[in-house]
Amino acid sequence: MNLRNTERMEVAKYVISKIWDCEALEFTQMKKRNSNIINARMFFIYYLWKYLEVPHIKMKNYIHGMHHATSIYHCRKLEQELDLYKDIRKKFITFLYYSDNREYVKMKIDMTFPLEVMEDLELKPNYLY
Repeated sequence: MNLRNTERMEVAKYVISKIWDCEALEFTQMKKRNSNIINARMFFIYYLWKYLEVPHIKMKNYIHGMHHATSIYHCRKLEQELDLYKDIRKKFITFLYYSDNREYVKMKIDMTFPLEVMEDLELKPNYLY
């Protein structure tokens, strides 16, 4: 992973920890199973796989104790939840807005999500650092 992607990953960790109210160390290790930590881990895995193009087999380098099958499961589950649940979709769009604005703009141009969902975001200043 190059330096630019490492910086993007660190910003993503920070934003995820603010959105899901947990520490980055908690969701980068497979020790706790609280719902907020699981959701944070799912966001992080999906971001690594989809936007930073980290293969599932290499997830263990970023999340200690992660098996590649668990990574595949989390990505599929988040894709389903993004389609089904408006609140998860809003949190993911908010996460992209604060962590990777370039991907957020691409998503808005591609209209991956309906425009009314993207304009109805609750963008909070405490997510910024």
